[in-house]
Amino acid sequence: MKLQEYEDELTQYAVEVTKWLVSRGIKLEAAQDTVQDVFVKMLELDLIIPPSKLRSWMYRVALRNYIDKYRRDKRYQEILPMLLTELSNLTEAPPDLTPFLAQLKAADQILLQHFYYEKMSVKDLANLTKSSESKIKIDLYRARKKLRKILEKEGFDEWKI
Repeated sequence: MKLQEYEDELTQYAVEVTKWLVSRGIKLEAAQDTVQDVFVKMLELDLIIPPSKLRSWMYRVALRNYIDKYRRDKRYQEILPMLLTELSNLTEAPPDLTPFLAQLKAADQILLQHFYYEKMSVKDLANLTKSSESKIKIDLYRARKKLRKILEKEGFDEWKI
């Protein structure tokens, strides 16, 4: 058998196996991926299967690959909520900066409070204080700089504010 004939037979079986998987309720994309995995397995194992056994081998391997993938995906769906819960428990809560903010002037406290905790934009702060946006940016920069000095003095030197 010539190489081209072998490839043609492989292609024909690939289409056949794909249709068979789809007829079993598997989505077309998943079936195509599964058949592609069969070809990858053939290449990885450097297999040259006799044409008489090729068709049954492809069906068997395709079905096993799909079942393995289905089980793995199902297991991931079970594990994912647990992992997300654990991850949220591991993330550190931001430290309470209230005692450090209290050491700032009232105007700086209010500005930082509105910007960081209430998520107000520079434009909103400018409208609230009847100042220009550039003045608000400068005031925020200076307030952060003052807060950084207070934090460094208290031993939080790794903070970059």
